[in-house]
Amino acid sequence: MQELEGSLLDQTQILWGSGMSYGHGHGNANLPLLLAGGKALGFKHGKHVDFNLPTIGQYNLTEPLEHYRICTRPVDDAARLNNLLFTMCRAAGVEIDRFNDSLRSLSEVL
Repeated sequence: MQELEGSLLDQTQILWGSGMSYGHGHGNANLPLLLAGGKALGFKHGKHVDFNLPTIGQYNLTEPLEHYRICTRPVDDAARLNNLLFTMCRAAGVEIDRFNDSLRSLSEVL
């Protein structure tokens, strides 16, 4: 379907994932999320953004408790889901200054 600035798909955003990274402990940090956005919204495509790596360097999967700790507590307190939701609102043209406890728009994805 054609819109004024391209197709309807070019104007679409889809966020898919989970609000829990580790269901057994109800961990809400290190969330597995996938954001797909149309090219007309300005999203940077084809990349994986991991906000933990600048702090931890690499994952150590040989130590289960260390990995579990990453899934239950934020490594970077500034890496918030509401930052992503704020970024998505701004991409859709919603003129807001913040979304709940968001700190910034994510230049990593937009």
